[in-house]
Amino acid sequence: MTRWPTALLIVLGVLGGLGGAGCGASPGAAAARDAGSAPQSSGAVAYGGTSAIPPPATTPDASATAVPPLPSNPARARPRTPAATAATATPARRGPDLSRTPTPSPSPARSGDPTPAAGPAPRAGRAVLRIGDWTSYVRRGGQAEVDACRDAVRWTGPEIGREDGYEMQTVVIVGHDYCNGFDRFARLPVGTRVTLTTVHGRWTYQVYANYLTPGRGVPAAGLYWGDLTLQSCVGPDTGFSYLVRL
Repeated sequence: MTRWPTALLIVLGVLGGLGGAGCGASPGAAAARDAGSAPQSSGAVAYGGTSAIPPPATTPDASATAVPPLPSNPARARPRTPAATAATATPARRGPDLSRTPTPSPSPARSGDPTPAAGPAPRAGRAVLRIGDWTSYVRRGGQAEVDACRDAVRWTGPEIGREDGYEMQTVVIVGHDYCNGFDRFARLPVGTRVTLTTVHGRWTYQVYANYLTPGRGVPAAGLYWGDLTLQSCVGPDTGFSYLVRL
């Protein structure tokens, strides 16, 4: 029997032990064991040998329920009107209370009013608003004139024809939705043309956007836009049609 040197036997024993360690184990498992790392949890996903914690549930986008921004003002794309001054700027004031629902009583005809056969004609202090075949007088006034349900009311803004949407000097015309067809103010189709005629001239406007805000009688600060804003109610809400002068 051949006798091996003691040193050689020791070396062979060590090599045999190393070979046995890798038997039946994957290189990855051996590497994890050699590194002393713990097994990955079932809730983690491995990327490049590291454990990534799953991201938390996505927070709902707050903008999905936010009030949409007001439409852009095309009047700002044109040159500024030299005649416009700060003196004609639209004052900051509350909008009309269109939540009121009094029973309108017909007003008696006044001397000097044009007859129905002649059609409406502008007079000093009374403009004529025309939308297609529909017409109405427009007079400047406040809540009492709005509630009277006689004419559309120029609630705020400069004189008709001197509006300047670039400077947000907007003519605002309002009316209750149950009076004389004023409900159309809230949702005129985009592209609709509207004319305003006064004793000083005639101006044409075109609808470029609409806006709906919840509730009736809501504050109107920041909701008057363009050269001309028409305002009325739509069911339980308040609607606006925005127009630019052509």
